Amino acid sequence: MAGTGQKYRQLYTDRASLMFGLFFLTVSSWQNVEANPATEFVRPYDSYRVYRSTPETEEAQAALDREIKLQEGKCEFMKEAHKLGLPSDYMCHNSAAEDVLSRVKKAGLHVDTMIENVGSLIREGAEEHRRIKRQTDNMNWDNYQRYDTIIPWMEQLASDNPGFISLTDMGRSHEDRKILMLKVGNSPRGSETRAVWIDGGIHAREWIAVATATFLLDKIVDVFKTNDTSTCEAKAVQSIDWYIAPLLNPDGYEYSHTNDRMWRKNRSPPPPGSNCYGTDLNRNWDVIGFGAGATSSNPCSETYKGTARNSEPETKVVSETILKYKSNIRIYLTFHSYGQYWLTSFGYKTELPVDNEKLVTLGRHAVDAIQCVTPSRTYTIGSAGAIFYIAGGASDDYAKAAAEIPYSFTVELPDKGRYGFILPANQIKTVGDELWAATGVLAKEAARHPTGVDPAREKEKRADIKLGLE
Repeated sequence: MAGTGQKYRQLYTDRASLMFGLFFLTVSSWQNVEANPATEFVRPYDSYRVYRSTPETEEAQAALDREIKLQEGKCEFMKEAHKLGLPSDYMCHNSAAEDVLSRVKKAGLHVDTMIENVGSLIREGAEEHRRIKRQTDNMNWDNYQRYDTIIPWMEQLASDNPGFISLTDMGRSHEDRKILMLKVGNSPRGSETRAVWIDGGIHAREWIAVATATFLLDKIVDVFKTNDTSTCEAKAVQSIDWYIAPLLNPDGYEYSHTNDRMWRKNRSPPPPGSNCYGTDLNRNWDVIGFGAGATSSNPCSETYKGTARNSEPETKVVSETILKYKSNIRIYLTFHSYGQYWLTSFGYKTELPVDNEKLVTLGRHAVDAIQCVTPSRTYTIGSAGAIFYIAGGASDDYAKAAAEIPYSFTVELPDKGRYGFILPANQIKTVGDELWAATGVLAKEAARHPTGVDPAREKEKRADIKLGLE
């Protein structure tokens, strides 16, 4: 009996140790989610809310920044605007929210609660996803699709339409997933055929970006397949080539489906001396301004720039592909979310580009087309650096400053914060239809713009030299 009692006591001790270990792992995971590889846990968000404040003075802006940074690990910005009068959204754990909100209010800032329970919103989306998934496994836009659906669909499109679609396997991600690009078009003007580049999904949690890019790809393919000439827009779509890469960050995207809905970065292994995964791919491009502004050298940061320019395989293979076609690409269009912003160049400085009027005018025409579909849908149009903050190493800066593409736009898709990154799937088609209307406007401009180097580039370089940026 003594042996049996000792055996049970040892079993109890082992179980207690195991339970303590699991508890410690869970608590540690909540505090530092980025330190954990994909197989360890699913991050819960039931104790998180999203708040909004709109600083009207520089003092209020500084106070908000300070309070969020003081609660690192418990609070983080979802959307930070450094232009006074524009809202900043931040997510806080309930354990820190009371103190943070109290100090923010003392600084003279009004606080609105945008999302009462982030975890509940995520679960609602997951339940709807499962319901629709039971009805069909095929590619559709009633649901947010996963990597294993998107990639075979793209490959099948190319296989079914060899006359006007070619598939480029640009390379592999850290976890050996494919990064694909489809060229759609007949190159009617040979080597002088103009083109538009569209991509999405560079930030993992921005699911609507991937869905919108695939939606447009499907629409463009259908126009070519049916030889639609019923509208000027349809004719314009067929007058150029399209390079479409809807999923630039497949590892992070999958991780946001399986483990952490709010994951932003890729899934690069921790660098020496750190246990934090991931690089912000939109801070990693080899372009003027790399490392400037809202970027970080801390691997645990959401805006970690990586170990070097183009250190990430995803960034490297996409940038190489863009360079290959840069003389023909007239417009670079990258989808993000959220906020409803049509952002023009540049992100690495607050000064407006020398061709700002040209960029803003096309952006305004695109938004006008969006509002023909949904009159209530408003977008703020303007320079990324002037509206938000300086953030070097982004893809849109690379497209215009390094690849010398005349137009470069980042489109922050809906909504304005009611759902934020967790936009319900039932809004995919509406957003897609809106951007499809804008696509016709972009096609017309791309078709008329000369090929070759951005005509504003040399003047922009001289302006940067005066600013001490080159």
